[in-house]
Amino acid sequence: MSPGGQVRFHAACGHLVAAPAERTGRDVRCPHCERVVRVPDDDVPYASPVPGQGFGGGPVPGPVPGSGGGVEPFALTAVYVAALLVGLAGAGVVHLVMFDALSESELVTLSPLWFFPVVFGLYGFVSQRLLRRIAQGRAASLVEAARLSIDVAGYGAALVLFPFLVLRLRSSLLVSLAAAAFWAVLLWLFFALLFPTL
Repeated sequence: MSPGGQVRFHAACGHLVAAPAERTGRDVRCPHCERVVRVPDDDVPYASPVPGQGFGGGPVPGPVPGSGGGVEPFALTAVYVAALLVGLAGAGVVHLVMFDALSESELVTLSPLWFFPVVFGLYGFVSQRLLRRIAQGRAASLVEAARLSIDVAGYGAALVLFPFLVLRLRSSLLVSLAAAAFWAVLLWLFFALLFPTL
């Protein structure tokens, strides 16, 4: 809880809102987008939108299809998709075309060139989907959005959710950079500790 007995949270529009702690679980109006949102507990960073409550109590139209839910620009999505495709193409060339011509040490050296674009693109793309779910009211919090993702992708997805904790900062770009750093450490540990024993 922030000083002064206030709960700080992000409304559906993405703006940071503060409400008195005694309003937890009750509805307040976001001063930025005029939507009515439910004040979350102090440990939940995102508010739940209250359906059908806009300025003056009127209905709030949903996000325009293809607009990304008003969270992040489409150009950033294009960067993630391009990075993912470049990384996958690089992996294909290295492992399907050049594999027999490369030594083991050359394969290890080339791994980051395709691996990190895949990580950057994949985490950025998925985190944009999570942010969109939160902004559209399909998930009330990061935890719920992650749970929805696990429901779709299976429990194996839980193994790679750690970098998504950065979503508290509401930026898919920061998630991608955190994921790249996280996986750089894991890749280094793999090549330094496990790979020599294989």
